[in-house]
Amino acid sequence: MTDEESARAHEPPGTNGGEEDDGAAESWLKGALGKEAGAPVDVLAGVQRKLRERSGGKFYADVWSTAKQPPTLTFLVTSAIMLVLVAVAYAVLAPLRGAPESVRTEPAPVNVIPPPAR
Repeated sequence: MTDEESARAHEPPGTNGGEEDDGAAESWLKGALGKEAGAPVDVLAGVQRKLRERSGGKFYADVWSTAKQPPTLTFLVTSAIMLVLVAVAYAVLAPLRGAPESVRTEPAPVNVIPPPAR
């Protein structure tokens, strides 16, 4: 008995030697690997669109949360307003801080021996 015959003898029945199966598997792999990847699917936009439609505009109704470009002008205006508020708070609170007071740093005397009882 040759090696090929012994290999066929140990195969499960109905496989026909596995040659047709190998060809089918190769064609599947070539088909799967041969397809070029298209444009990436934007899942986030689709989910946001469906949520907006199903909720009647309750979620993602504003334009800036679903926009492709970040709202740079909104960020700049918000940061400018915050800087102005911090400057105003400093201008109001700075005069209220007062001058530092000197503190006595000498330690208090410690009585190690208790005073005599009277």
